[in-house]
Amino acid sequence: MALDQDGATAKAVEASAQKTAEGANTGAAEASPSPLEQELVKREALCEQAERVAGEKDWRHGPADLRRLADEWRSLRRWHDPREDVLWKRFDAAREAFYQARDDARDDARKKKEALAAEAERLAGSTSWKQTAARMREMMDEWKAAGTCGHEADEELWQRFDKARKAFNAAREEDYARLEQARAKAKAAKEQLVEEARKAAVTSPDWKGSEWRAASQRMKDLMARWKEAGVADRADNDRLWEEFTAARQPFFDAQHAHYEALEAAQKKAADAKRALVEEARALAAADDFSREATERAKDLDRRWKQLGFAGRELNDKLWEEFNAAKEGFWDKKRAFGEARHEEWRQRTQDAIDRRQKRISDLQQQADRLQERLNNAYATDHVEEMQDRLEQKLDLIKTIKAEVEDIKSRLD
Repeated sequence: MALDQDGATAKAVEASAQKTAEGANTGAAEASPSPLEQELVKREALCEQAERVAGEKDWRHGPADLRRLADEWRSLRRWHDPREDVLWKRFDAAREAFYQARDDARDDARKKKEALAAEAERLAGSTSWKQTAARMREMMDEWKAAGTCGHEADEELWQRFDKARKAFNAAREEDYARLEQARAKAKAAKEQLVEEARKAAVTSPDWKGSEWRAASQRMKDLMARWKEAGVADRADNDRLWEEFTAARQPFFDAQHAHYEALEAAQKKAADAKRALVEEARALAAADDFSREATERAKDLDRRWKQLGFAGRELNDKLWEEFNAAKEGFWDKKRAFGEARHEEWRQRTQDAIDRRQKRISDLQQQADRLQERLNNAYATDHVEEMQDRLEQKLDLIKTIKAEVEDIKSRLD
Protein backbone atom coordinates (compact mmCIF):
# COMPACT_ATOMS: atom_id res chain seq x y z
CA MET A 1 0.00 0.00 0.00
CA ALA A 2 1.30 3.53 -0.87
CA LEU A 3 2.33 6.04 1.80
CA ASP A 4 -0.73 8.37 1.21
CA GLN A 5 -3.06 5.41 1.48
CA ASP A 6 -1.35 4.41 4.72
CA GLY A 7 -2.02 7.89 6.08
CA ALA A 8 -5.68 7.73 5.05
CA THR A 9 -6.07 4.36 6.65
CA ALA A 10 -4.51 5.60 9.83
CA LYS A 11 -6.93 8.54 9.89
CA ALA A 12 -9.84 6.19 9.31
CA VAL A 13 -8.71 4.00 12.21
CA GLU A 14 -8.42 7.11 14.38
CA ALA A 15 -11.90 8.34 13.35
CA SER A 16 -13.39 4.95 14.06
CA ALA A 17 -11.75 4.87 17.46
CA GLN A 18 -13.10 8.37 18.19
CA LYS A 19 -16.58 7.33 17.10
CA THR A 20 -16.42 4.33 19.36
CA ALA A 21 -15.32 6.55 22.22
CA GLU A 22 -18.18 9.00 21.62
CA GLY A 23 -20.62 6.12 21.64
CA ALA A 24 -19.21 5.12 24.97
CA ASN A 25 -19.76 8.65 26.30
CA THR A 26 -23.42 8.62 25.36
CA GLY A 27 -24.03 5.44 27.25
CA ALA A 28 -23.22 2.90 24.59
CA ALA A 29 -20.48 1.55 26.90
CA GLU A 30 -23.14 -0.42 28.64
CA ALA A 31 -23.49 -2.59 25.50
CA SER A 32 -21.08 -5.56 24.73
CA PRO A 33 -18.13 -4.88 22.32
CA SER A 34 -18.95 -5.58 18.72
CA PRO A 35 -17.39 -8.61 16.96
CA LEU A 36 -15.14 -6.23 15.01
CA GLU A 37 -13.91 -4.62 18.18
CA GLN A 38 -13.25 -8.00 19.72
CA GLU A 39 -11.17 -9.14 16.76
CA LEU A 40 -9.27 -5.88 16.63
CA VAL A 41 -8.26 -6.54 20.23
CA LYS A 42 -7.11 -10.03 19.24
CA ARG A 43 -5.08 -8.66 16.32
CA GLU A 44 -3.55 -6.09 18.66
CA ALA A 45 -2.50 -8.93 20.98
CA LEU A 46 -1.03 -10.87 18.03
CA CYS A 47 1.02 -7.81 17.07
CA GLU A 48 2.39 -7.54 20.59
CA GLN A 49 3.32 -11.23 20.60
CA ALA A 50 5.01 -10.95 17.19
CA GLU A 51 6.99 -7.93 18.39
CA ARG A 52 8.01 -9.83 21.50
CA VAL A 53 9.18 -12.79 19.36
CA ALA A 54 11.15 -10.39 17.14
CA GLY A 55 12.77 -8.82 20.19
CA GLU A 56 13.74 -12.16 21.75
CA LYS A 57 15.61 -13.25 18.58
CA ASP A 58 15.17 -16.93 19.30
CA TRP A 59 16.21 -18.23 15.88
CA ARG A 60 15.38 -21.80 16.79
CA HIS A 61 11.81 -21.37 18.05
CA GLY A 62 10.97 -17.93 16.67
CA PRO A 63 9.95 -19.04 13.13
CA ALA A 64 7.50 -21.61 14.51
CA ASP A 65 6.08 -19.03 16.90
CA LEU A 66 5.61 -16.54 14.07
CA ARG A 67 3.96 -19.16 11.86
CA ARG A 68 1.58 -20.02 14.67
CA LEU A 69 0.76 -16.33 15.19
CA ALA A 70 0.22 -15.89 11.42
CA ASP A 71 -2.13 -18.88 11.40
CA GLU A 72 -4.10 -17.30 14.26
CA TRP A 73 -4.18 -14.01 12.34
CA ARG A 74 -5.58 -15.72 9.24
CA SER A 75 -8.17 -17.56 11.34
CA LEU A 76 -9.76 -14.24 12.30
CA ARG A 77 -12.61 -12.84 10.24
CA ARG A 78 -11.75 -10.13 7.76
CA TRP A 79 -13.95 -7.04 8.26
CA HIS A 80 -12.24 -4.81 5.71
CA ASP A 81 -11.84 -2.20 8.36
CA PRO A 82 -8.91 0.23 7.87
CA ARG A 83 -7.73 -0.56 11.36
CA GLU A 84 -7.12 -4.14 10.30
CA ASP A 85 -4.65 -2.98 7.63
CA VAL A 86 -2.77 -0.84 10.14
CA LEU A 87 -2.47 -3.75 12.55
CA TRP A 88 -1.40 -6.08 9.75
CA LYS A 89 1.39 -3.73 8.79
CA ARG A 90 2.51 -3.71 12.39
CA PHE A 91 2.34 -7.50 12.60
CA ASP A 92 4.17 -7.95 9.27
CA ALA A 93 6.84 -5.41 10.24
CA ALA A 94 7.57 -7.45 13.37
CA ARG A 95 7.93 -10.58 11.25
CA GLU A 96 10.21 -8.83 8.76
CA ALA A 97 12.36 -7.43 11.56
CA PHE A 98 12.75 -10.92 13.00
CA TYR A 99 13.78 -12.53 9.71
CA GLN A 100 16.06 -9.65 8.74
CA ALA A 101 17.80 -9.87 12.12
CA ARG A 102 18.03 -13.65 11.70
CA ASP A 103 19.56 -13.25 8.23
CA ASP A 104 22.06 -10.69 9.58
CA ALA A 105 22.91 -12.98 12.49
CA ARG A 106 23.36 -15.95 10.15
CA ASP A 107 25.60 -13.91 7.88
CA ASP A 108 27.68 -12.85 10.84
CA ALA A 109 27.81 -16.46 12.11
CA ARG A 110 28.83 -17.69 8.67
CA LYS A 111 31.70 -15.21 8.51
CA LYS A 112 32.89 -16.17 11.99
CA LYS A 113 32.67 -19.90 11.27
CA GLU A 114 34.39 -19.55 7.90
CA ALA A 115 37.23 -17.71 9.64
CA LEU A 116 37.39 -20.36 12.37
CA ALA A 117 37.37 -23.20 9.81
CA ALA A 118 40.16 -21.50 7.82
CA GLU A 119 42.23 -20.94 10.98
CA ALA A 120 41.70 -24.56 12.06
CA GLU A 121 42.88 -25.74 8.65
CA ARG A 122 46.01 -23.59 8.96
CA LEU A 123 46.73 -24.95 12.42
CA ALA A 124 46.07 -28.59 11.50
CA GLY A 125 49.75 -29.10 10.61
CA SER A 126 51.16 -27.29 13.65
CA THR A 127 53.55 -29.16 15.97
CA SER A 128 53.27 -26.60 18.76
CA TRP A 129 51.06 -29.06 20.59
CA LYS A 130 50.35 -27.21 23.83
CA GLN A 131 49.82 -23.76 22.32
CA THR A 132 47.77 -24.99 19.37
CA ALA A 133 45.61 -27.29 21.53
CA ALA A 134 44.77 -24.34 23.76
CA ARG A 135 43.84 -22.29 20.69
CA MET A 136 41.70 -25.15 19.36
CA ARG A 137 39.75 -25.17 22.63
CA GLU A 138 39.26 -21.42 22.41
CA MET A 139 38.08 -21.78 18.82
CA MET A 140 35.56 -24.44 19.86
CA ASP A 141 34.12 -22.03 22.41
CA GLU A 142 34.02 -19.31 19.73
CA TRP A 143 32.29 -21.72 17.33
CA LYS A 144 29.56 -22.48 19.88
CA ALA A 145 29.13 -18.79 20.61
CA ALA A 146 28.99 -17.84 16.91
CA GLY A 147 25.41 -19.06 16.50
CA THR A 148 23.83 -20.71 13.48
CA CYS A 149 24.19 -19.75 9.84
CA GLY A 150 21.61 -22.23 8.58
CA HIS A 151 21.56 -26.01 8.68
CA GLU A 152 23.36 -26.66 5.40
CA ALA A 153 26.00 -23.95 5.91
CA ASP A 154 26.46 -25.03 9.52
CA GLU A 155 26.99 -28.64 8.46
CA GLU A 156 29.40 -27.75 5.65
CA LEU A 157 31.52 -25.44 7.79
CA TRP A 158 31.41 -27.85 10.72
CA GLN A 159 32.81 -30.62 8.52
CA ARG A 160 35.76 -28.39 7.58
CA PHE A 161 36.32 -27.21 11.13
CA ASP A 162 35.98 -30.66 12.71
CA LYS A 163 38.18 -32.33 10.09
CA ALA A 164 41.00 -29.87 10.79
CA ARG A 165 40.64 -30.34 14.55
CA LYS A 166 40.67 -34.11 14.22
CA ALA A 167 43.74 -34.00 11.95
CA PHE A 168 45.63 -31.92 14.52
CA ASN A 169 44.51 -34.10 17.43
CA ALA A 170 45.45 -37.29 15.58
CA ALA A 171 48.93 -35.94 14.80
CA ARG A 172 49.35 -34.83 18.40
CA GLU A 173 48.25 -38.20 19.76
CA GLU A 174 50.60 -39.96 17.35
CA ASP A 175 53.48 -37.75 18.44
CA TYR A 176 52.63 -38.29 22.12
CA ALA A 177 52.55 -42.04 21.49
CA ARG A 178 56.01 -41.87 19.89
CA LEU A 179 57.20 -39.76 22.81
CA GLU A 180 55.84 -42.23 25.35
CA GLN A 181 57.51 -45.08 23.48
CA ALA A 182 60.80 -43.16 23.43
CA ARG A 183 60.47 -42.39 27.15
CA ALA A 184 59.80 -46.04 27.94
CA LYS A 185 62.86 -47.02 25.90
CA ALA A 186 64.97 -44.39 27.69
CA LYS A 187 63.74 -45.64 31.07
CA ALA A 188 64.72 -49.22 30.25
CA ALA A 189 68.13 -48.12 28.95
CA LYS A 190 68.84 -46.03 32.05
CA GLU A 191 67.76 -48.81 34.39
CA GLN A 192 70.30 -51.04 32.64
CA LEU A 193 72.97 -48.35 32.97
CA VAL A 194 72.30 -48.09 36.72
CA GLU A 195 72.97 -51.82 37.06
CA GLU A 196 76.11 -51.60 34.95
CA ALA A 197 77.33 -48.63 37.01
CA ARG A 198 76.91 -50.61 40.25
CA LYS A 199 79.10 -53.39 38.86
CA ALA A 200 81.65 -51.00 37.35
CA ALA A 201 82.00 -49.16 40.68
CA VAL A 202 83.60 -52.18 42.36
CA THR A 203 87.35 -51.54 42.85
CA SER A 204 90.35 -53.35 44.36
CA PRO A 205 93.19 -51.99 46.53
CA ASP A 206 95.58 -54.10 44.44
CA TRP A 207 94.83 -52.24 41.22
CA LYS A 208 97.68 -50.76 39.23
CA GLY A 209 97.57 -47.54 37.26
CA SER A 210 96.40 -49.25 34.06
CA GLU A 211 93.48 -50.83 35.89
CA TRP A 212 92.42 -47.51 37.37
CA ARG A 213 92.62 -45.87 33.96
CA ALA A 214 90.52 -48.63 32.39
CA ALA A 215 87.90 -48.34 35.13
CA SER A 216 87.79 -44.57 34.72
CA GLN A 217 87.23 -44.99 30.99
CA ARG A 218 84.36 -47.38 31.69
CA MET A 219 82.73 -44.73 33.84
CA LYS A 220 83.14 -42.15 31.08
CA ASP A 221 81.58 -44.57 28.59
CA LEU A 222 78.61 -45.13 30.90
CA MET A 223 78.11 -41.37 31.20
CA ALA A 224 78.23 -40.97 27.42
CA ARG A 225 75.63 -43.72 26.99
CA TRP A 226 73.46 -42.08 29.66
CA LYS A 227 73.41 -38.84 27.68
CA GLU A 228 72.54 -40.74 24.50
CA ALA A 229 69.75 -42.77 26.15
CA GLY A 230 67.18 -39.97 25.88
CA VAL A 231 64.71 -38.69 28.47
CA ALA A 232 62.22 -40.75 30.45
CA ASP A 233 59.19 -39.35 32.29
CA ARG A 234 60.29 -36.60 34.68
CA ALA A 235 59.70 -38.62 37.84
CA ASP A 236 61.50 -41.69 36.44
CA ASN A 237 64.27 -39.57 34.96
CA ASP A 238 65.01 -37.80 38.25
CA ARG A 239 64.86 -41.05 40.23
CA LEU A 240 67.11 -42.92 37.81
CA TRP A 241 69.64 -40.08 37.74
CA GLU A 242 69.88 -40.20 41.53
CA GLU A 243 70.34 -43.98 41.40
CA PHE A 244 72.94 -43.70 38.62
CA THR A 245 74.88 -41.05 40.55
CA ALA A 246 74.73 -43.10 43.75
CA ALA A 247 75.86 -46.25 41.87
CA ARG A 248 78.96 -44.50 40.47
CA GLN A 249 79.92 -42.64 43.66
CA PRO A 250 81.76 -45.55 45.38
CA PHE A 251 84.13 -45.72 42.40
CA PHE A 252 84.86 -42.00 42.50
CA ASP A 253 85.41 -42.13 46.26
CA ALA A 254 87.85 -45.04 45.89
CA GLN A 255 89.55 -43.35 42.92
CA HIS A 256 89.98 -40.14 44.87
CA ALA A 257 91.41 -42.01 47.86
CA HIS A 258 93.77 -43.99 45.60
CA TYR A 259 95.20 -40.97 43.84
CA GLU A 260 95.37 -39.01 47.06
CA ALA A 261 97.43 -41.81 48.63
CA LEU A 262 99.51 -42.12 45.46
CA GLU A 263 100.21 -38.41 45.46
CA ALA A 264 101.22 -38.53 49.12
CA ALA A 265 103.56 -41.49 48.46
CA GLN A 266 105.12 -39.74 45.47
CA LYS A 267 105.66 -36.59 47.50
CA LYS A 268 107.29 -38.62 50.25
CA ALA A 269 109.55 -40.36 47.70
CA ALA A 270 110.45 -37.03 46.08
CA ASP A 271 111.40 -35.50 49.43
CA ALA A 272 113.55 -38.53 50.27
CA LYS A 273 115.26 -38.43 46.87
CA ARG A 274 116.00 -34.73 47.21
CA ALA A 275 117.66 -35.52 50.55
CA LEU A 276 119.81 -38.20 48.88
CA VAL A 277 120.80 -35.75 46.13
CA GLU A 278 121.99 -33.30 48.79
CA GLU A 279 123.91 -36.08 50.57
CA ALA A 280 125.58 -37.09 47.32
CA ARG A 281 126.52 -33.51 46.56
CA ALA A 282 127.91 -33.00 50.06
CA LEU A 283 129.86 -36.23 49.81
CA ALA A 284 131.30 -35.25 46.43
CA ALA A 285 132.25 -31.81 47.75
CA ALA A 286 133.97 -33.10 50.94
CA ASP A 287 137.10 -34.50 49.22
CA ASP A 288 136.99 -37.34 51.73
CA PHE A 289 137.86 -40.59 49.94
CA SER A 290 138.26 -42.80 52.96
CA ARG A 291 136.80 -46.28 53.23
CA GLU A 292 133.98 -44.88 55.37
CA ALA A 293 133.18 -42.21 52.75
CA THR A 294 133.32 -44.82 50.00
CA GLU A 295 130.84 -47.05 51.89
CA ARG A 296 128.57 -44.07 52.36
CA ALA A 297 128.65 -43.45 48.60
CA LYS A 298 127.77 -47.09 47.91
CA ASP A 299 125.01 -46.94 50.48
CA LEU A 300 123.48 -43.98 48.63
CA ASP A 301 122.78 -46.26 45.66
CA ARG A 302 121.19 -48.93 47.84
CA ARG A 303 118.99 -46.38 49.57
CA TRP A 304 117.95 -44.80 46.25
CA LYS A 305 116.73 -48.15 44.90
CA GLN A 306 114.55 -48.62 47.95
CA LEU A 307 112.68 -45.37 47.36
CA GLY A 308 109.46 -45.32 45.34
CA PHE A 309 108.38 -43.40 42.24
CA ALA A 310 108.47 -39.62 42.70
CA GLY A 311 106.05 -38.68 39.91
CA ARG A 312 106.44 -38.06 36.22
CA GLU A 313 107.64 -34.50 36.58
CA LEU A 314 110.38 -35.14 39.18
CA ASN A 315 111.56 -38.73 38.99
CA ASP A 316 113.88 -38.44 35.97
CA LYS A 317 115.11 -35.00 37.01
CA LEU A 318 116.02 -36.15 40.51
CA TRP A 319 117.75 -39.21 39.14
CA GLU A 320 119.90 -37.13 36.83
CA GLU A 321 120.82 -34.82 39.70
CA PHE A 322 121.61 -37.73 42.00
CA ASN A 323 123.62 -39.57 39.38
CA ALA A 324 125.59 -36.42 38.50
CA ALA A 325 126.43 -35.79 42.16
CA LYS A 326 127.35 -39.42 42.76
CA GLU A 327 129.53 -39.53 39.64
CA GLY A 328 131.24 -36.41 40.87
CA PHE A 329 132.31 -38.23 44.01
CA TRP A 330 133.60 -41.27 42.15
CA ASP A 331 135.40 -39.19 39.57
CA LYS A 332 137.19 -37.27 42.26
CA LYS A 333 137.99 -40.43 44.17
CA ARG A 334 139.52 -42.07 41.10
CA ALA A 335 141.50 -38.96 40.30
CA PHE A 336 142.71 -38.76 43.89
CA GLY A 337 143.87 -42.39 43.90
CA GLU A 338 145.89 -42.23 40.76
CA ALA A 339 149.53 -41.94 41.70
CA ARG A 340 151.01 -41.65 38.27
CA HIS A 341 150.31 -39.18 35.56
CA GLU A 342 149.56 -41.87 32.99
CA GLU A 343 147.16 -43.56 35.31
CA TRP A 344 145.58 -40.21 35.95
CA ARG A 345 145.29 -39.64 32.21
CA GLN A 346 143.75 -43.08 31.79
CA ARG A 347 141.28 -42.50 34.57
CA THR A 348 140.53 -39.14 33.11
CA GLN A 349 139.99 -40.72 29.73
CA ASP A 350 137.72 -43.25 31.38
CA ALA A 351 135.73 -40.41 32.82
CA ILE A 352 135.49 -38.88 29.38
CA ASP A 353 134.39 -42.18 27.86
CA ARG A 354 131.86 -42.68 30.59
CA ARG A 355 130.44 -39.26 30.02
CA GLN A 356 130.39 -39.82 26.30
CA LYS A 357 128.58 -43.08 26.94
CA ARG A 358 126.16 -41.17 29.08
CA ILE A 359 125.87 -38.61 26.34
CA SER A 360 125.14 -41.45 23.88
CA ASP A 361 122.60 -43.00 26.23
CA LEU A 362 120.99 -39.66 26.88
CA GLN A 363 120.98 -38.94 23.17
CA GLN A 364 119.23 -42.26 22.50
CA GLN A 365 116.70 -41.42 25.20
CA ALA A 366 116.25 -37.97 23.71
CA ASP A 367 115.79 -39.48 20.23
CA ARG A 368 113.17 -41.86 21.55
CA LEU A 369 111.40 -38.98 23.30
CA GLN A 370 111.53 -36.94 20.09
CA GLU A 371 110.01 -39.84 18.15
CA ARG A 372 107.25 -40.18 20.73
CA LEU A 373 106.65 -36.45 20.53
CA ASN A 374 106.34 -36.64 16.76
CA ASN A 375 103.62 -39.29 17.10
CA ALA A 376 101.91 -38.01 20.27
CA TYR A 377 98.24 -37.09 20.39
CA ALA A 378 97.52 -36.33 24.06
CA THR A 379 98.66 -32.79 24.73
CA ASP A 380 99.15 -33.40 28.47
CA HIS A 381 101.77 -36.06 27.74
CA VAL A 382 103.33 -33.91 25.02
CA GLU A 383 104.10 -31.15 27.47
CA GLU A 384 105.58 -33.63 29.94
CA MET A 385 107.72 -35.35 27.29
CA GLN A 386 108.87 -31.99 25.94
CA ASP A 387 110.06 -31.03 29.44
CA ARG A 388 111.89 -34.33 29.82
CA LEU A 389 113.48 -33.96 26.38
CA GLU A 390 114.69 -30.45 27.20
CA GLN A 391 116.14 -31.71 30.50
CA LYS A 392 118.04 -34.48 28.75
CA LEU A 393 119.32 -32.12 26.06
CA ASP A 394 120.43 -29.67 28.74
CA LEU A 395 122.17 -32.49 30.58
CA ILE A 396 123.89 -33.59 27.34
CA LYS A 397 125.19 -30.05 26.90
CA THR A 398 126.39 -30.02 30.50
CA ILE A 399 128.17 -33.37 30.16
CA LYS A 400 129.70 -32.34 26.84
CA ALA A 401 131.00 -29.22 28.54
CA GLU A 402 132.43 -31.47 31.26
CA VAL A 403 134.07 -33.66 28.61
CA GLU A 404 135.59 -30.65 26.94
CA ASP A 405 136.76 -29.45 30.30
CA ILE A 406 138.40 -32.80 31.09
CA LYS A 407 139.97 -33.01 27.65
CA SER A 408 141.38 -29.54 28.12
CA ARG A 409 143.05 -30.76 31.32
CA LEU A 410 144.49 -33.76 29.49
CA ASP A 411 146.23 -31.41 27.10
